[in-house]
Amino acid sequence: MRWESVYLAGLGTWLPRPVPVRDAVDAGVIGPEWIDDYGYESVLVAEDVAPPDMAVEAAQTAVKRSGAAPEDFSLILHGSTWFQGLDIWPAASYIAGRTIGDNVPGFDVQQRCSVGVSALELAAGQLAMGVRPGHAALVTTADRFGPAGVTRWTLRPGVAYADGATATVLSTRGGFARLLSTSTIADNTLEGLARGSEPFTAVSTAAGRTILLEERAEQYRKAHDESEISLRQARAMFRVKLEALSHAGVEMDDISYVIIPGTGRAKGEFQLHDVLGVPEERTTWAFAKRTGHVGTGDYCAALEHLVVTGAVGEGDRVMLYGIGAGFTCSAAVVELLETPGW
Repeated sequence: MRWESVYLAGLGTWLPRPVPVRDAVDAGVIGPEWIDDYGYESVLVAEDVAPPDMAVEAAQTAVKRSGAAPEDFSLILHGSTWFQGLDIWPAASYIAGRTIGDNVPGFDVQQRCSVGVSALELAAGQLAMGVRPGHAALVTTADRFGPAGVTRWTLRPGVAYADGATATVLSTRGGFARLLSTSTIADNTLEGLARGSEPFTAVSTAAGRTILLEERAEQYRKAHDESEISLRQARAMFRVKLEALSHAGVEMDDISYVIIPGTGRAKGEFQLHDVLGVPEERTTWAFAKRTGHVGTGDYCAALEHLVVTGAVGEGDRVMLYGIGAGFTCSAAVVELLETPGW
C-alpha cells in the first residue's frame, strides 16, 4: 500500500538496563555460542514491571513528542508476544486510559513478532479512511520474558528475548517522517511451525511447563517437506521487501537503513542482510545485538535509536522489516522529513 498523507509524529520507548550476555555464559546458564555464533553482547532485562505499565511509559513519551492532544486520537493498537499480566483482559484499554483518554478504542493485536510493523499498516488504514474522528493513532508494544512459562534463553534457540516497550504515534497532519508504503504477506500454510503437534487444551498450561517453540517447529517439519517450508518462507520474505519498495517508488539502494528483528545471527555466513541485499552495516544489527529481541518492539526501538543518535536525518529513507509466526512478513518504508529535537 502506498500512503500519501500518513506521518510518524512521535516515538517513545521504555527500555530497561542491558545485562551482558557474558554474565549468563559465565554462570553456566547458556553456552559461549550465544556470543561467538549468535553475536549477542547484552540483553535488556526488566524486574517486576508489568508489560502494560512499560507501554504506558513509552506511550506518554511518544505522545508528548508528537505534540498531539488526547482528543486528537482515534485508535490505539497494542502488540505483544507473551503474557501481559492477567488472563482474559484487554491491555490496550488499560494503556489507552492512562495515556490518551477514556473514550479512545483500544485493541490488542496478536500476530507475534511482526506486529511492530503490521500494526502501523492497520493504524494507517484507519486514519486514511477517517473511520473515527481524530487525526492520530497510537501503536504500542510491550513484553517481559520471565518465568513461569518461558525463559529468554530457551524459548527459541539462538534468540535472546529482551524486555521493553515502545510506542509510535501516527498522524495525518504531519510529523518528523512520512510513511511511504507498507506491505504484509501471509502464508497460513506455515501456521503449524508455531503450533507443532500439540493438542488444544481447555486451559493454559504455560505456567506448569516451559514453552519451547523450536520443539513445535520440529514437530511440524517432520510432517512436511522441509525444502517446501523454506521455499514458502523465502517467497514471503522476498515478496514483502519488493512490494514495499515498489509501492514507495524506491530501490533498495535508496534505503539508508533496514531495521531488522533482533533475533540473532544464524550460524554460518548467510545472514538476514544477505536476503535483503544490503551490507550488515546498513541494518540495525549493531543496535539489536546490544538489546536482544524486544519482541514486537524491535522496530520502533531501533528507529528511535537511529533518529536520536543522528544516524539518519532529513531525506533518509528507512525500511522496517518484520517477520512473525503465522507466517507473516511485514515491511514499511518511511522517509525522514526533519531531525526532531528529542
